[in-house]
Amino acid sequence: MARDLGNEGTSVNEGMAVLEGAMGTKGRNEIEVERRSGLRFPRLFTRAGVNPFDEVEWELRSASIANEHGKVVFEQKDVEFPKLWSQMATNVVTSKYFRGQIGTPQRERSVKQLIGRVTKTIAGWGRAQAYFASEMDVQAFEDELTHILLHQKASFNSPVWFNCGVETKPQCSACFINSVDDTMEGILNLAKTEGLLFKWGSGTGTNFSALRSSREHIGGGGTASGPVSFMKGFDAFAGVIKSGGRTRRAAKMVILNADHPDIVDYIKCKAEEEKKAWALIDAGYDPSLNGPAYASIFFQNSNNSVRVTDEFMRAVEEDGSWTTHAVTDGRPMDTFKARDLMNMICDAAHQCGDPGLQFDTTVNDWHTCPNTARINASNPCVTGDTLVATSDGLRRIEDLVGSTARVIGADGAPHLVTDIFPTGTKQVYRLRSRAGFEVRLTADHKVLTLNRGDVAARDLEAGDRLMLQPSGFGRRSLGDRLALAIGVAMGDGCLTRSHSTGRVQEIVMLTMSSGEDRILDDIAGAVNTEKGLRRAVGAVGRADDVHVRVAGSISRLRFSSQPVVDAFKEIAVLDEGSCAKRLTDAAFDLDRPSVAALLRGLFTADGTVANYGEKSQYVALDSSSLELLRQVQVLLLSFGIKAKLYTERRGGASTAMLPDGRGGSREYPVSEMNSLRISRSSRVIFEREIGFHAESPKAAALRALNDEFATYRDELTDEIESVEPLGEEPVYDLTEPVTSHFVANGVVIHNCSEYMFLDDSACNLASVNLMKFVRADGAFDTAAYKHVCGTLITAQEIVVDNASYPTPMIEKNSHDFRPLGLGYANLGALLMSWGIPYDSEAGRSVAGALTALMHGHASATSARIAAAKGPFAGYEKNREPMLRVIRKHHAAVEKLDSTYVPTEILDAARATWNECEALGVEHGYRNAQVTVIAPTGTIAFMMDCDTTGIEPDIALVKYKKLSGGGMLKIVNNTVPEALRRLGYGEEAVNRIVRYIDEHETIEGAPGLKDEHLPVFDCAFKPRNGARSIHYLGHIRMMEAVQPFISGAISKTVNMPEDASPQDIAHAYLESWKGGLKAVAVYRDGSKRSQPLSTSKDDKGAQRPTLQVVQAPAVPRRRRLPDERKSITHKFSVGSHDGYLTVGMYEDGTPGEIFIVMAKAGSTLSGVMDSFATAVSLGLQHGVSLELFVSKFAHVRFEPHGFTKNSDIPIAKSIVDYIFRWLGIKFLGHHPASASHEAAKDDIFEAGGVRPVADTQLSLINGGADANGGNGGAKTKAEGDRAFVSETDAPPCSDCGSIMVRRGACYACLNCGTTSGCS
Repeated sequence: MARDLGNEGTSVNEGMAVLEGAMGTKGRNEIEVERRSGLRFPRLFTRAGVNPFDEVEWELRSASIANEHGKVVFEQKDVEFPKLWSQMATNVVTSKYFRGQIGTPQRERSVKQLIGRVTKTIAGWGRAQAYFASEMDVQAFEDELTHILLHQKASFNSPVWFNCGVETKPQCSACFINSVDDTMEGILNLAKTEGLLFKWGSGTGTNFSALRSSREHIGGGGTASGPVSFMKGFDAFAGVIKSGGRTRRAAKMVILNADHPDIVDYIKCKAEEEKKAWALIDAGYDPSLNGPAYASIFFQNSNNSVRVTDEFMRAVEEDGSWTTHAVTDGRPMDTFKARDLMNMICDAAHQCGDPGLQFDTTVNDWHTCPNTARINASNPCVTGDTLVATSDGLRRIEDLVGSTARVIGADGAPHLVTDIFPTGTKQVYRLRSRAGFEVRLTADHKVLTLNRGDVAARDLEAGDRLMLQPSGFGRRSLGDRLALAIGVAMGDGCLTRSHSTGRVQEIVMLTMSSGEDRILDDIAGAVNTEKGLRRAVGAVGRADDVHVRVAGSISRLRFSSQPVVDAFKEIAVLDEGSCAKRLTDAAFDLDRPSVAALLRGLFTADGTVANYGEKSQYVALDSSSLELLRQVQVLLLSFGIKAKLYTERRGGASTAMLPDGRGGSREYPVSEMNSLRISRSSRVIFEREIGFHAESPKAAALRALNDEFATYRDELTDEIESVEPLGEEPVYDLTEPVTSHFVANGVVIHNCSEYMFLDDSACNLASVNLMKFVRADGAFDTAAYKHVCGTLITAQEIVVDNASYPTPMIEKNSHDFRPLGLGYANLGALLMSWGIPYDSEAGRSVAGALTALMHGHASATSARIAAAKGPFAGYEKNREPMLRVIRKHHAAVEKLDSTYVPTEILDAARATWNECEALGVEHGYRNAQVTVIAPTGTIAFMMDCDTTGIEPDIALVKYKKLSGGGMLKIVNNTVPEALRRLGYGEEAVNRIVRYIDEHETIEGAPGLKDEHLPVFDCAFKPRNGARSIHYLGHIRMMEAVQPFISGAISKTVNMPEDASPQDIAHAYLESWKGGLKAVAVYRDGSKRSQPLSTSKDDKGAQRPTLQVVQAPAVPRRRRLPDERKSITHKFSVGSHDGYLTVGMYEDGTPGEIFIVMAKAGSTLSGVMDSFATAVSLGLQHGVSLELFVSKFAHVRFEPHGFTKNSDIPIAKSIVDYIFRWLGIKFLGHHPASASHEAAKDDIFEAGGVRPVADTQLSLINGGADANGGNGGAKTKAEGDRAFVSETDAPPCSDCGSIMVRRGACYACLNCGTTSGCS
């Protein structure tokens, strides 16, 4: 059962959204909609006629920011702020958001002016666009929004504060996704677009995978520069354009797909530049963020990520291969071990923090608009003439665009497809199988194979077997005799035109041998019947019958009744010569019996039954029309008949001796002949389903053949023969939602891939301050929380149509899809105040529930707005995939663990999602996405948040600036709240707080129970402590929240300085497995910025000394004495016994090892002997034993197994045993540490990495797990912080104070400046 956090919980039903009429019944505190007349907006915090500004106390202050030397770098006096706002908030808001030149009347001087211009502007837009039902509702909305912002319950992102109410069409979005075309014009357009966005305070993200690689050619014959080269130019623009016109650095995300040919250069580019900065710093240059060392290198203004698929990540796990492909034509370029690429990524991230990873498959799975936006670097497609199998027969994909169809999937069943679309003009390849099945598609289009699953066309290899799938039939019945007649005409007939009567008369003529006259008699009867039927319904034409004429060896039938001729023309093209005979698309509308009769007639005319001895029995259809045979091949497949196509059977001959019609023969010019052959079990199916005309001797021949010769099963698969380029053509694709496959020309291929969200789109952000909803009794006010979420979503939605956008395409997509980004801040403070460890199952469950409630109510509000204003323009096209994602969110809510989540929150989340889905089904949604978790850098200071975004608290003790000057050291307010929640009395609370104040750590506090320590674990180690949150704790929290977020989570996983590349790989793999959309890590010490100053530097301050870079010394060998001590150890691993002898120097350290296996002369014995020699030489040349142990302990390979050593009961290999034993013997490794060492084992072990145990917590008894933090050596903290910040944290560009990492950016705790976060 779930439990309450407080004693006076608000009713879950209080304030639930309810609508009048079709929308249901009314609720008290929810936005209401009535008959599409607009929103009726309730009041929860305000009273009609009372200005929210009049309900708080105000005071005049001075906003002042000084640098580390005490010099004032910004000051504005007599600014008006609410008393409840801190001096930090005052400084941040005044310096960042007040508009106008200081000292002029236009300069803002009060929070009333700031908030007023934003709320009045947005409310005015809502009034003008009829969002609200009445003027009373407009005023209620404005007052409620004003109260929310004034009381720091929420905040918009920085661009809204910068620009709203200042510009006529302000730029209000914080995040933009921009596209880039593979042209110089497209590249320069992106530079312009980004520059404009940086100017107005926004961040951008671009996937550069569309740019051809540095090894591909350009039109003029030269070689392309490649994306990494152009990234240097974009980085320079980002570095010189101040974000928001102020001091915020531009926030920029750069992405490259893992299959791009330049992926290795991209992975290494930032780390290589970092090395240049190190050299400059070592040479004496200023190492600060804006100093010459870092200012002179590239890629410092962007966060780089590699976009990877599940296929890539599985290849990493399985040590499989990964191939990159050319951008222009898709040809394979390089093949790597996927694990090698991952190691490169992790090594680079270890050096400089980049690149991170984006998980493309996960992103696509949660994409709400896949039918509109496809992945920008990979658009798999087929040509327009491709025949797609549907429940109504074969259809050309170009004819299906804009319509719906029931498309045959990989399971052979029809599935409703609503999205069939053109994808532009692209390089096309012809895929051909050995049997002659062909599909023209792009190189990246995946094809289903029997042996390897889905494989991109460009990656198909000899031996791959394509999956074939029968198609459906149409619904039109033609009549067996008429269908057979048309089939015969396709083989032995033609359409001619006579002009003898003064008008054009069309004549169908069928010619067969005299022995087949009875077949023509049957057709003549069908023609006469058809003439009568068609005249009966008003068609013109003569009423006389037609008859067969026999002359010599020829029998002939001709007719010119236009209605019957038209029936033939509708199905077949007979007037363009034998080489151009083909079926029209109308033939694919025919039902099964009609298709069978049509094919029966064709095979009766031009088919043969062949018996050339053992294993050479088949039915053949010969024709000079290759297109006709391909059409017939696909139609036969609909019956389960696999036919093989042979082309150019005449071998290039242009003449042949043929009958002359007079009993002789002569040479005639001929076209190339092709043959379609049916053998094996398909031959039997052909006789049963199609066969020949009963009067044809071929029918008896086939029956005899099948009676005499048994067959074996002809599987509906076929081996790949070739993939060859054809040039560029218009291409198309579709989205089959059930099996993600469709049948193209008989071959099963995969759907298209989709991008996370639209390129060229924007998102305006806002964040809710979670701590503002904790009531005096500690319980969470769900009604107020929902009301604030609904108010913000409404405001953000109104902004969309009234904001400016830098390009027409961004404007169009923003208006058509209306993405929003509502998030929150102060999660870490909330959990601590409730006595819940951040890194615990309870913490994750509560965070998930609060996020689910926010997202559910935001989506429900979007649906209510849709009821009044209509859904977003792209909704109908994406209705099914969007509802699928909504249901995925809803299903995740049901998985929340009620053991840890307060009843009120969990019940509210579940009820909200029930309502959200129901409203969406009925009305759709106004916004394609509604939530993201942003880093909330600057606005977190504005709201006086202790923690930002999804982050934990950075430290228990902080220093805050006083309005009158000086610094005040305070213990976080959440600490005493948490202690009380955990059951400590006031005396104990005061005693622990005093200890924290004195020692700047809670570790060792008198009376504090060890099991409560995890509650107070923070992102950074305290000055005099050892605990901090493990990096997996950050990842697990993101995993808990991700299922309830439309977009992604902006967060950097901080890792300690001693973290290894393997630890980073572990973090990346766990993030992928946990369902994150993206992850970035940052290892402390990656950047060589200046060390933290020990005090406010003045004249006597000590400066750090520079290190002199010396030439590397030549390693010297330290030989062992001729007589030395040694120790011999007998070991057994599995069934292999051996002896390890260690020779030692005089000081007892190892200098050589000998490994002798019991089975002398074996390969293993020789390898181990050579390996021991190599290790011995390493030891004698200065390689430490500790390094050898760290590298070789826990390596896994055969032989492995149980040992006889209780300290190492199981060895993963002989090498693992040897080095673990050496670690225990000579390095003091305790045997019990084996479990700890195993946690750092090779991340690619079978079975995966060892998971970190979840912290268990009981809110009833206040218990907490003691394992929430990880220990580490205490380090001396420098400066005026009580925690150990990153050693490479940069100084603030405004005041010079050392900054603290916030998500992917840095924030200054002194003046509030950030390095890119809004």
